[in-house]
Amino acid sequence: MVVDSGADYTLLPRRYAIALGIDLANDCIAETALGVGGSETVYLYKKLLVKMEDWQNEIPVGFLERDDIPALLGRLAFIESLRVIFEKHKTTFEK
Repeated sequence: MVVDSGADYTLLPRRYAIALGIDLANDCIAETALGVGGSETVYLYKKLLVKMEDWQNEIPVGFLERDDIPALLGRLAFIESLRVIFEKHKTTFEK
C-alpha cells in the first residue's frame, strides 16, 4: 500500500472488496470524491476491522469500481492513530 498522509481515508481498488466479501451496492454508501484526476464514485464502507500485530481498529475504507489504482492508506482511524516513521526506504508503524 502507498501511505498517503493527504488522504482522508483508506482507498482500495475493487478487487479488495471482492476478496473481503464486501458488496459495493449493498454494504457501502456511494459518494462522489474529487481529486487531482477528477471525480470518481467511491463506495464507503464505514468500519473495516484492521489488525497489525497487537494493534487493531475499525477504519473507514473507500472502494473504487476499478482495479488500476494502487491501494492508498489514509489518515482516519489509521495513520492518525499511530506513529509513522519513514526511514531508509522503510515505513514503520508504532502504537
